[in-house]
Amino acid sequence: MKSLFGRFLLGMLLISISVRASEWDWRMKISVAVKDQPLETVCTILEEQYGIHFSYSRNIVDLSPRVTVNIQNKPLKKALEEIFNPFNISFTRIGEQIVLTVRNHPTYTISGYVQDFRSGEKLIGATVYSPIQHVGTTTNQFGFFSITLPRDTSGLFVSYIGYESGRLSVKKAERGPVIVLLQPRNFLPEIVVVDTIRQQMEQSAVNRLNLSPADMKSMPRLLGEADVMRAMMSLPGVSGGLDGGGSLSVRGGSPDQNLVLLDGTPIFNTSHLFGIFSVFNPDIVKNADFYKGAFPARYGGRLSSIVDISLKDGDMQQYHGEAAIGLIAAKAMVEGPLKKGKTSFLVSGRRSHTDMMMNDLFVNNAAGGPGSKAYVYFYDANVKVNHIFSPKDRIYFSAYVGQDKLSVRWLEGATDGASAAYFGDSRSNFLWGNYTSTLRWNHVFGPKMFANATANYSQYYFSTDYKYNYKPVNTLDTGVLSGKYYSRIQNAVGKIDFEYRPQPRHTIKFGMGAVTHIFAPGVSVFEDNANGQPAVDTTYGDITSVGQELFLYGEDEWRALHNLWLNIGVHASGFLVDGRFYHSVQPRLGAKYKLPRRWILNGSYTHMTQYLHLLSNNGANLPTDLWVPSSGDVRPMFSRQASFGISKTSRRGMYAMSVETYYKTMDHVIEYKGTASPFNGAGRDWDDVVDVGRGRSYGGELLLEKKRGTTRGWIGYTLAWSDRTFPSVNNGKTFPYKYDRRHDLEVVVTQRLGKHWELSANWEYASGTPLSLPTASYEGIGDPSPYDPPQNDPIIDHMGDRNTYRTTPMHRLDVSATYTKKKKLWTKSWTFSLYNAYNQPNPFFYTIVTDREKQERYLAEVSILPILPSVTYAIKF
Repeated sequence: MKSLFGRFLLGMLLISISVRASEWDWRMKISVAVKDQPLETVCTILEEQYGIHFSYSRNIVDLSPRVTVNIQNKPLKKALEEIFNPFNISFTRIGEQIVLTVRNHPTYTISGYVQDFRSGEKLIGATVYSPIQHVGTTTNQFGFFSITLPRDTSGLFVSYIGYESGRLSVKKAERGPVIVLLQPRNFLPEIVVVDTIRQQMEQSAVNRLNLSPADMKSMPRLLGEADVMRAMMSLPGVSGGLDGGGSLSVRGGSPDQNLVLLDGTPIFNTSHLFGIFSVFNPDIVKNADFYKGAFPARYGGRLSSIVDISLKDGDMQQYHGEAAIGLIAAKAMVEGPLKKGKTSFLVSGRRSHTDMMMNDLFVNNAAGGPGSKAYVYFYDANVKVNHIFSPKDRIYFSAYVGQDKLSVRWLEGATDGASAAYFGDSRSNFLWGNYTSTLRWNHVFGPKMFANATANYSQYYFSTDYKYNYKPVNTLDTGVLSGKYYSRIQNAVGKIDFEYRPQPRHTIKFGMGAVTHIFAPGVSVFEDNANGQPAVDTTYGDITSVGQELFLYGEDEWRALHNLWLNIGVHASGFLVDGRFYHSVQPRLGAKYKLPRRWILNGSYTHMTQYLHLLSNNGANLPTDLWVPSSGDVRPMFSRQASFGISKTSRRGMYAMSVETYYKTMDHVIEYKGTASPFNGAGRDWDDVVDVGRGRSYGGELLLEKKRGTTRGWIGYTLAWSDRTFPSVNNGKTFPYKYDRRHDLEVVVTQRLGKHWELSANWEYASGTPLSLPTASYEGIGDPSPYDPPQNDPIIDHMGDRNTYRTTPMHRLDVSATYTKKKKLWTKSWTFSLYNAYNQPNPFFYTIVTDREKQERYLAEVSILPILPSVTYAIKF
């Protein structure tokens, strides 16, 4: 009986405790503490500890944002207000449940520009952030931002790398675009905290690598310059071709598959002086965005990568300048206001003096022969004007011109073992360059809508001319053999881009445009006045074709969840050439997801279409390739690329690691048949000498980085494959492509020493690239050449399978030391550098040499870039 009574009392006690636990009111005191946990976790803790049940719809209320809460002994209602108000979540009691909904607070949209306090320069990628709402945005390519927040938001914080953070009062913001001015840090370079490559990736768009001026200043300064293209070539998945080639190959693609933009205008050749310099003067580069996967829909026309470079606008308040002179080149830049606060200008120029100082440096005597001399030089110039019509309207004009020239002369008589002909005072010239001009108009339609209209023109050309004075053996006759070969491509673009930001979670971009492509793929002229006969002028390939391209796009940069970012878009285009119309619809998807403990997952899947083709000579590194349009027989190139990666940053941001894999297929790529080349394949029927096939590239990339401290740098490694298959090339068998490099390793180190010195080193190793060589040769039967001895018959080579051999591996060490000292009114610096510090003879091209006297043939490896010492003195005022 007692036992039964005890059980009854125990049951009543438990019921009483349960009822008491469910009886709560708004005045009850609660305590809860969490660190960097989702809101949903906070609700779970309150349910378990206090019996408070929450009800909500996951489609309406987002409880994924992570919070840090430390509430001790506060009334329930005040505690919930503190937890939910920053996320615009309201709560009400219905029965014994708390129902969560989204509060319809009045909102306020703030838009404007983030600028440098001193110069008025627009800052690209600056962060505008609300710490209360835990939402933010970044400025676009023109420094413009727009963010929509609850009206009771007190203020916003604005930050940018290398600048003091600023605060914007929402209540004081005007209805029109506001101007946020940030003060540059007055720190010495050795203590500037630089958010380098991987940290920028964590904070910015999906799979975008952004290089700011602060990033570029932290790069090794080779030959006195921290070059933006050289920085990109040191990243995994990117290579610069053979030593001295200067071409950019991304994930096994060819150089023509990279869209390189200078202020929105395409550049078709990006290097000077065989790749030692790029065409982008680092003194005037403001920002660089680089994509090798997850291409945004606003970009189109290429398969492998996007490089979008913006130049400085020019100082609106004061005059500034920089000048430098070294053993290789000299440069100068000046900027300032034409009208303070309204109009600015920027002018820069560079010119190498290698033609005056190092005539014998760039050509191997074995290639040029006795008595040969050579010189090479480049120059370029930029100009930009920026004018503010009103707070809502700005206009920009920029132009670029650049050119390289290589000249080889045979000043003395020389006997070539292959032809046994006498040459004297003969020459060969190579000339190539770019020209661009850009006109842009920005207009702010409202606090949420921004537009940019662009009209630009670009041109790339090259020409080759030669003149040989010869004397056939055993005769008294003389002759002059001369010729010329040149090509050109021109682009004219008109487009308009819109950016709409309805809320911080969405940035919607859309636009349209038209491009006119003008192709002059090759003109050849030959003259031979042997035996005193009048010269016969033979010209062929003088054709011009025009292609019209139309495109439109739409994309949404969407923060779908607190830890999930998406870039979803589509790019549609059409191409009309010679009465044939091609069209393409290209979906794009990129995603990034943040995991706990600073792990980040990223993935992408993209389609890309390219209407332009490059007729490339596999055996040469000179810029003699031809740009041609798609035709009736050669369809546009089309690619599909999928990538997946994971990255990790250490707790204090000192170290970072990332691993990424990719797989890419390419359809309708082209390759010369047999022995065709740009010199005999140019003409109206160029598509008859090429074969159309498919390509494939895949691999993995590893990046290890140290981002802070006096010692900084990274190690990048790439394991990659790239191949091609054509029906009539290599008997239809798949073969390694020209840019197939199995291993690529880059080591970059920068070391600060005291207040004034900075040391840097860059070591690169790349395994050999594919090479086609004859497997047998024999003397043919036929009429001898007028330049050959009668007893010599022509040599005929039997070529084996395509690209079955490999060049020797390439490796090179570049080192530099920079001394900087700041004076009251100006800053001076000395840079001492060594290009190819241990004088490694890396291959530039290969040629088969025939020695008839010894009756042997051998493969000669020609190198053109030995050790290059340089001293550069620079001033900045």
